[in-house]
Amino acid sequence: QVDLQFLDEVISGGADPNCSDRYGQTVLHEVSRAWSVDVMRFFLDRGSDPLGSDQFGVTALHVASALDYEDMVQFLLDREVSADPSAQTFLDQQTPLHYAAKNDAVRSIKLLLRAGANIGCTDYKQRTPLQLAASMGDQRSEAAQVLLELGANAGVKDSDGQLCISALIGRMSHVAQEAIRQFHVKDRVTRQEYFYLNLLEPEEAGTPGDPSGRRASPSVRLQVVVLEGKLDLIMNPVFLKLIEIKWKLYGRLGAWLLLVLNFLLNVCWTTVAISMSACQDSPDRYTFPQDWWRVLLVVLALLLTLEEVFREIQDIVLSRRKLHLRRGWMERRFQDDLRCSHPMWPQERQYLLNQTRRIQRMRGNYSRVPALRNIFDWLVYSLLTASFCAHLADVLQPSILLHTLSLRLFSISIIFLWLRLMKHVRAFRLMGPFIVMLGNIVGDVMRFLFLYAEIFIPYACSFWIIFGGTPSVPSMQSVSGLLYSLYRITLVDEYEYAAMVTVDNIMAPLLCGTFLAASSILCVNLLIALLSDTFQRVHDNSQANAVMQQAAVILQVGDSMPRLHRFYDNQYISKHCSPLGEACDNLSMSSCYHHEFGHVTGQVRVGIRH
Repeated sequence: QVDLQFLDEVISGGADPNCSDRYGQTVLHEVSRAWSVDVMRFFLDRGSDPLGSDQFGVTALHVASALDYEDMVQFLLDREVSADPSAQTFLDQQTPLHYAAKNDAVRSIKLLLRAGANIGCTDYKQRTPLQLAASMGDQRSEAAQVLLELGANAGVKDSDGQLCISALIGRMSHVAQEAIRQFHVKDRVTRQEYFYLNLLEPEEAGTPGDPSGRRASPSVRLQVVVLEGKLDLIMNPVFLKLIEIKWKLYGRLGAWLLLVLNFLLNVCWTTVAISMSACQDSPDRYTFPQDWWRVLLVVLALLLTLEEVFREIQDIVLSRRKLHLRRGWMERRFQDDLRCSHPMWPQERQYLLNQTRRIQRMRGNYSRVPALRNIFDWLVYSLLTASFCAHLADVLQPSILLHTLSLRLFSISIIFLWLRLMKHVRAFRLMGPFIVMLGNIVGDVMRFLFLYAEIFIPYACSFWIIFGGTPSVPSMQSVSGLLYSLYRITLVDEYEYAAMVTVDNIMAPLLCGTFLAASSILCVNLLIALLSDTFQRVHDNSQANAVMQQAAVILQVGDSMPRLHRFYDNQYISKHCSPLGEACDNLSMSSCYHHEFGHVTGQVRVGIRH
């Protein structure tokens, strides 16, 4: 309760209704937080300035808008009060609409826009209210959604080069779906559809060596979608068209080059390994001159392997460089905002500090790629290195032991080498879902192996205690033989049950029966259920998974094969896709109209009036 009579006596006694605290905030700033509209009217009637701001330029309308105090915002915007909806703060130059957007004050946003606030107004970093809401994360998604519905532009870029759509894609996918529609419009008159891909992939501002550090974020929109695995966004018509254009420009050529080079690598190492096994009875590992082709194959295989390793190292270095640039870019942004933060809004400062600490936990693109894929690559390179070193030692100093070791290593390496080829066929949409399915199956198999080990290890110990090392059960005389016998029991294969009964007719049926039930019936059927579930999940999103894999290869080609840039125009999208027009037969009543059609309609109406 507020004693208005007492306040009236105080003001009548000479108190200044516009007096302020150490931050320059007047009583109106406090009233606009939570007090009633009647209290605000009371102070305004006694001379308080509704346009007055504190030392940071924050007005009462800023405060009420940020807190989504609907009645107060409406009162301040009335003609009698006439608070300025375009008033800007001094440091960050933000309007009440900015304050409402970054605090998810949906009702205030609608009132401010109804009162004439500019939905495209910008702050000191040229950020619109929509950009500010998007940068604050998913907790501001409702404000971003409302701003989009009321006509906010998602294709604008701030002074740091950050696109509004980038923040939406990274932080609020469901809102980004709505925003991307602005880049895809249809004209029902000409039956054309237009893709504004230049707004989705604009030219980056600045250069890496720019001393000011004011350059665009290293992450591009397609990269964010792929790294975050956003299957819903990848199937948007705009992204599908962007992927199609990039695939035709350089993706297809790069994917085929990678596939052919790796296929050639596999063939070379396979031929080398087979030729070694064919000559294992010869005391000389190479006989010249007839074995010149074998030496040539080894050299070619080594060169191709070194080229693959170099590309991997190049990806790591590029990923770290991009991470360093992005961290510096984000730190500068947050530090700039921290300098503009208001001491009366500590929660905003705390949010910025938390985001600054979060930057240090960011990972590069290379480490964000599924870890199994990178580990598998380096496993193959390590096996090939070990195989070649063993073979080289055998050539320099022939011995049966080294030759046998090199053959064993090569036999294992060849298996993994050919499995690795699947990584390079995922770009082709017929194979994409299949590769994703295999990747998910690996996780299911690892979970199954953990459960199987929980059962296998204690049973192996029990079988060894009863039957291990006895000549009565030949298959279990050694540890390796016993382990293999248990594996055969899991597969319901033949095993020496009769021999085990002769050793212990009580424990034999007990151990064999329970192990068969636990390993074969329980574990194997559980694995089948896991694989079926994985297949269903991938199959339900088969097209999206195929497109996602193709997009991932396009990004890989763009980063690891920069020489391909010579074969296409880097400015193709900005020159030919602003917009890209295509014939469209599927036009629904809800389709958007092309802006030119809107202009024509307006001209016709003006002509009719005249």
